[in-house]
Amino acid sequence: MAWDEWEQLKADALARRQEGMRLDSAAAAGGGGGGTGDSADLKTNKSGKKAAVKSLRDEIRPDTDTAGSHADESSSATVREFSGWATGSGLKAAHEEWDLQVKSLKGRLGEDQTALEKTHQDFQYLDLGIGGQIVQIDTGHETRREG
Repeated sequence: MAWDEWEQLKADALARRQEGMRLDSAAAAGGGGGGTGDSADLKTNKSGKKAAVKSLRDEIRPDTDTAGSHADESSSATVREFSGWATGSGLKAAHEEWDLQVKSLKGRLGEDQTALEKTHQDFQYLDLGIGGQIVQIDTGHETRREG
């Protein structure tokens, strides 16, 4: 990739980020909140989350295990071949770091899968909670008595 192309990509990304970041802005022309002028409703993509969970569960996490194990086997054999050499101890240190990184990645992928699975439930509870609060709002149609 040429340097000029890289600089253009960075400038485009910055422009997109600045366009979408409008906190506490005035209401859009059609009413509603600020932001990018899209609908003010909080939305979730249930089918997208389901697909992401399925992909994490059935492909990404198992493939990460496979790739990590493959590297373990190859690296262990290479470390044995170079034992007693500086190269062997360097490879051993790199192999240990690799193991830590793979474990960290697997943990993060598991956390992401759990969070995606939990999101649907969280949205349902949020909707029920807000609905309950709305029902409790006094519309002012009845006369209040203090006593």
